[in-house]
Amino acid sequence: MVDDPESVMVIGHEKLNETVKENLQSGGLKATIPELGPVMSARAAVQFSNFLPSEGPDATLAGRLQFKEPAFLPVTHPVQDGETLNIAGLDVQFFTKYKSDDYSVTAWIPSKKVALNNFFWPGTVNLYSLRGATYRDPQEWRDALAQIRDLKPEILLSTHTRAIKGADAVSEALINYSDMISLTYDQALRGILKGLGPDELRYFVYKPKVLADAPYNQESYGETQWFTPATFYYGLGWFDRDATKLYQLPPIEESKRLVELMGGRDKVIEAAKAALDGEEYAWAAQLVNHVYVIDPEDAEVRKVKAEALRKLGQLAVSSIGRSFALSEARALEGQETIPKILPPEPELVEQDPATFLNYHRVRIDPRKAEESNKMLAFNFGDETVGLHVRHGVAEYVEDVAAHYQQPDLELTMNGATWARLYLNESSLADELEAGNVKMAKGDASEAVEIFEMFDKFEPARNVTIPMPYD
Repeated sequence: MVDDPESVMVIGHEKLNETVKENLQSGGLKATIPELGPVMSARAAVQFSNFLPSEGPDATLAGRLQFKEPAFLPVTHPVQDGETLNIAGLDVQFFTKYKSDDYSVTAWIPSKKVALNNFFWPGTVNLYSLRGATYRDPQEWRDALAQIRDLKPEILLSTHTRAIKGADAVSEALINYSDMISLTYDQALRGILKGLGPDELRYFVYKPKVLADAPYNQESYGETQWFTPATFYYGLGWFDRDATKLYQLPPIEESKRLVELMGGRDKVIEAAKAALDGEEYAWAAQLVNHVYVIDPEDAEVRKVKAEALRKLGQLAVSSIGRSFALSEARALEGQETIPKILPPEPELVEQDPATFLNYHRVRIDPRKAEESNKMLAFNFGDETVGLHVRHGVAEYVEDVAAHYQQPDLELTMNGATWARLYLNESSLADELEAGNVKMAKGDASEAVEIFEMFDKFEPARNVTIPMPYD
């Protein structure tokens, strides 16, 4: 759309440039904890149907996530809340106070009675994303919709759905949509005040008919039963005041004992199959999952679990629920390989090696590093940072010169070399031998030994994600 990116004014939120940088450092998706970006990327590939075929009973109902080169044009004119600009002869007012799934700009053209926004979606607002994401505050979403409503637009343009035309139609849609958000959030709080825990909240929200029947409130993307637990966890954390959960057995031990109580593996499978025959698909999945936890490679168990998940997925009203259930069913059958993580592209690591050295610290294995106390300095051209591997912990050191322990080992390399090491596409020993890493101080064999104390991405970057409709 732009011939010369240097010649155009790009209007946007004042935090957009910073946010995009954070997203890229997370691997491309916004993460509350950027070190978990590879997990979110893998889960996003499932959420957006990348492991579903284009046709047949398991076919995707939504577009797939596309992995492309970043084509971001940075904001050159950040707008303030309430600011008005004249663009192509039209006065356009911008609102930036409220946040949807990310920082948003709402544009209002008074002379045309047109509002452009990212708060009105083609289905129930995804107040919690199954891929995992930053907390989405329903109050901000609600208040932003009220702000748009009070402008009295006659045309509503939205980033995710078709336009709505007519003052009455726009007003009705905005009110019903906003009220569904209010209902979901307020009823979650009401349930918590009644003593309900996150699992009980999933079934607590009663939807009045006028809201349930509103076309834009259909659960075509996400489902209300996933949203209310997120409010509980955000407000109170994981503990639901059930003291028996303070000292629970590990899941595999719990499943072993429950299966034994139920009469053993064969009895549980028989019960799960009976549940399938009775069209109790959720119960069938819950039952057979106990046997699956004990032995995930049991062929019969995988088949029964896949059948239960396939039925749940094909009956799901939301594209996200369908994608997760069917993708898992296909993986159980060996039709797909779903990675647990999708590491960032090498170019992202190469551009900012210090940030990804910091992220590397969480991969330390404390059993391997328990007796170690070595300070490693990394020279990345103009920047020197460090990792202090100390008794099972790897402390990231931004200012090496000011650190209380001076470097025992000092390695010099460029960003591309660190990207290969970070992504486990090569080893330190190989990079040393090739001359891509220089030891400015210390013994190379000791550095190699310390590098072996860190987990490796498995697989590194060898998972092929299906492209949309290829």
